[in-house]
Amino acid sequence: MRLQFWMEFEGYSALKKKRLRKPSKWIMNDTGIKQLKLKFDFNDCRALVGIDVETRNLDKRIEVFGKLEDIKPKLEKALGQSILWELEHILPTGKSISRAYMVLSEKSIYSKEDWPEVMDFFYKNMIIIEKVFEKNKEYLKASENIE
Repeated sequence: MRLQFWMEFEGYSALKKKRLRKPSKWIMNDTGIKQLKLKFDFNDCRALVGIDVETRNLDKRIEVFGKLEDIKPKLEKALGQSILWELEHILPTGKSISRAYMVLSEKSIYSKEDWPEVMDFFYKNMIIIEKVFEKNKEYLKASENIE
């Protein structure tokens, strides 16, 4: 069922992006910044869309996340709402990352009735996140060489 959702979402977003003359694939891991990933996540209790900063080097993670926080006003203005910012976010695997994200609560990947709302939530927010990311990519990329 999880695979079915992601396949349907891929088709949904590709069709909408084609109408806007945008590439059909999302940026996701191809940000050009090793530590930074644009993220969708959907499980049995919520849907999440946002930006993850992943690196074992805490100083580097803080620097990249700090640069993200610098563009926070632009991002939140474009999204029309505030988002959650966590310098220290622990994944279920125990891995520590930094995350800026929005959540759609009380939605389950196992409930097909939730899928249309989640697909719309993912699409409308990630299209904006990608746009703000692209406009600020060089600024964010400047932190990539920090050791």
